[in-house]
Amino acid sequence: MAQQDILWGLTDANTNEEVLEKALSLIGQIQYIPAATVNCGQPENRILDFQRLTDGNIYFMTSKGKPTYAQLSARPELVLNTLIDQRYSLRLRAWVSETTDPAIWEEFFAQNPGTKKMYRKNLDIVALFRLDSGEGEVFHLYEAERIRRMRFAFGGKQRLPMTYRITDACVACGICQENCVEQAIYQGADGKYHIREMDCDDCGICYTKCPNADSALLCRLKSNP
Repeated sequence: MAQQDILWGLTDANTNEEVLEKALSLIGQIQYIPAATVNCGQPENRILDFQRLTDGNIYFMTSKGKPTYAQLSARPELVLNTLIDQRYSLRLRAWVSETTDPAIWEEFFAQNPGTKKMYRKNLDIVALFRLDSGEGEVFHLYEAERIRRMRFAFGGKQRLPMTYRITDACVACGICQENCVEQAIYQGADGKYHIREMDCDDCGICYTKCPNADSALLCRLKSNP
């Protein structure tokens, strides 16, 4: 596979806004995506129909009589994860809010006349939600023998940091680089080693091999499970 074809040509030179735009456009194209909510501390999953409207935002609907509505009312948070073309995946953790904007409702029903017909006996039972903020990533899987990932955030959220990070305490022994099968670790001009995030599988092999783990190489899960 050509380098420019991996992860739709995205590289670490792309801005957060560019990666976000690709992610949102993918969600709008795919539409039907598994989405998890929380119910009494336990995850529940279902397929939701996500629509990207002309304002650029992603919307989805549910009935106020369904468990999905009750769960989102108690905790307005969703996690999406889907496979794309057997080679890519998309993950998004999003915070949502219910919208009553008449213009949004009109556009939504114009694109979904079947939904309007389904609930024609009582449209008041329909709830329309917007994805307000979130963080996620697009990920190129290993079929083409190349891992690539790009993370993004929107609505005031921060990109999720990588699990492993090399610190200034690095003694430049090079053991982490020798054991990184993804070639995601490189030596900088300062002589110390660094992780190229978009090439990192987040697997932790470097951490298990580093003779100075927990000082020169940190694991985020140790302080934030």
